[in-house]
Amino acid sequence: MSTHEVLEHQEHAEHAAGHGSKKAALLIAALAALLAICEQQAKHAEIAVQENAVLTADAWAQYQAKSIRATLAQDIAGLGATLDRPVQPDQIAMREGLIKQLQSDQVRYEKDAKDGKEAIAERAHVFDEVRQDARERTHTYDNAAAALQLGIVLATASVITMSKMLLRFAYALGGVGLVLAILGAVAPSLGTL
Repeated sequence: MSTHEVLEHQEHAEHAAGHGSKKAALLIAALAALLAICEQQAKHAEIAVQENAVLTADAWAQYQAKSIRATLAQDIAGLGATLDRPVQPDQIAMREGLIKQLQSDQVRYEKDAKDGKEAIAERAHVFDEVRQDARERTHTYDNAAAALQLGIVLATASVITMSKMLLRFAYALGGVGLVLAILGAVAPSLGTL
């Protein structure tokens, strides 16, 4: 081989190495941008987990309070019915009115469409479902972030070592991270490991 051919091959090799470095640099930039988005979405999901955990706990505490009130109303109404019947007509009317009111309160605590135990339990279940979905979303975005971070590390190492294999693995991990990020948005239960 002539000197000219050797220099030409060396120039092509340097150009190819520089081109590979540019690809790795662009890959690192893209993975870093996607990583930032995933971490932001994971943080939003964590906040939703915390908010809905509090809302669920509050709803179940309200449910328990309604249950206690309903039981207390039932017990007081039952106790009032077992006491000796008064002889005075106004006392009889007051006693019967109180018993009816307590029975009405018990039914309201149990069945009220907006504030009864059943409505509260339904709200608590909805809050819990939202919390669970947000928890899955958090895990999926965290898994995506881990894949993207590993992709960045491998892409960086590929520049240092000039290894195309490491760059391919970086692309693969970037693809895994992208898929997990998309799953975090549309089907988080599929992205949890």
